[in-house]
Amino acid sequence: MIDMVVFSNGHWFIQKAIYYGEGNHLIGCNFAQEINCTDFNIFDAFRKVLRTSLKEVTKRFYKSDKTVVVATFTLAHFEGEWKFGTCLKTEPYKEGDAEMPHLENEMRKLAIEEVARAVKDVKEMNGWLRIVALDVTKLTFLRPDGHPGPYMFPNPFANGIKEGVPNDCVHWCMPGPIDTWNAILLELMKRWS
Repeated sequence: MIDMVVFSNGHWFIQKAIYYGEGNHLIGCNFAQEINCTDFNIFDAFRKVLRTSLKEVTKRFYKSDKTVVVATFTLAHFEGEWKFGTCLKTEPYKEGDAEMPHLENEMRKLAIEEVARAVKDVKEMNGWLRIVALDVTKLTFLRPDGHPGPYMFPNPFANGIKEGVPNDCVHWCMPGPIDTWNAILLELMKRWS
């Protein structure tokens, strides 16, 4: 039996994509200029997927004691040109060191709005399904040092330093920021029980 569903997503919407709706109907695409289809930007795509997912969970479980958690968008700290960029920061940002990028801020805002919409839907159905946002966007923004960087594979420099070593500036190290998200989620769960 499932007691909790955690939605954690976002970066896949920044990739080249073709979106289909009900009945295998083409809705649109993004970053796919070679295909003749309507531009369906990442914000619209993210909102539609999150709204659809939350509606489905709400419809099925609105009168249950289950919990739905939506983690907000996390940041990539990629610096430089594609294939040659890195994430070199070795310390967290201090407040005011950098400005939150527009894309990440918008994706966070969309998640918060969709959670609020889903909470409202549950109330209108006289349900008690708990739906909450785990807002980790600013937390991850302040941690450019939390990515694996070139250590996404073991011993990246074992054969010397070479140009173009792959860098993972999207995923997160363990231990690291993810431990903080888990601590926050655990604290929320304690308050609910």
